[in-house]
Amino acid sequence: MSLGERIKEQRKNCGMSQEKLAELVGVSRQAVTKWETDQSAPSTEKLFKLAEIFGTSVDLLIKNDEQNTPTPAEQIYYMYKMEQEQKRAAFKEKMKRNAIVALCIAAGYMVFYLIGRIIWCDHDFAFLAWLFGAPTSGKHSYLYGWLLSSNMFYIAAAISILPSFIGKHLYSITTLSGFTVGFLAGVIFGPNPGDKYGHTHYGWAIWGFIFFASVIIGIVIEALKKRGLIKNPLDNSKIM
Repeated sequence: MSLGERIKEQRKNCGMSQEKLAELVGVSRQAVTKWETDQSAPSTEKLFKLAEIFGTSVDLLIKNDEQNTPTPAEQIYYMYKMEQEQKRAAFKEKMKRNAIVALCIAAGYMVFYLIGRIIWCDHDFAFLAWLFGAPTSGKHSYLYGWLLSSNMFYIAAAISILPSFIGKHLYSITTLSGFTVGFLAGVIFGPNPGDKYGHTHYGWAIWGFIFFASVIIGIVIEALKKRGLIKNPLDNSKIM
């Protein structure tokens, strides 16, 4: 008799439905179904919980009637090792996913940087001077030049990229979007030819407002995701 068959037998002996057992263990009814049909196995923690609910021992749940098979203690140890391996594999996958998202966000800022260099910088200098020099030329270079000279470009990039390494993917995507939208809005609506307020360009204020708003929105989105109200499509499904 398999582990799944024993769980099913013990559940019926206790007069429980799958829904009731799932509620007591703290899993979904589908998880109980998979256990009973041997499509998956409960973790070591859940196995001890099942034994407690059924009023039996873990040894009786996992014992095998065939000869030359591992002892219950050996089976428990094997299940524990498998569980630890799954956790390590899941952690590595999570770290890999975080690094990929962070690289994608960094690539977005790098693309913006290079496009700005091509559009708003003179091309008559040596390559390194063109790549890292002050972007002072060009008809609409004010906001791009201000972002670099004030270091706000690098600060904004860090604000977007670093949280990706701890899994805040939606926040990073939101702030990158806010940076881009804020820049475009600043370029379009920032110039003030009339010089009514002592300045000729308010692109920095428009960009700053939109980017700051995107930071707040990103924080709210991550809070909603933590509560389960928003799902991150980049997250893997949870391991039972």
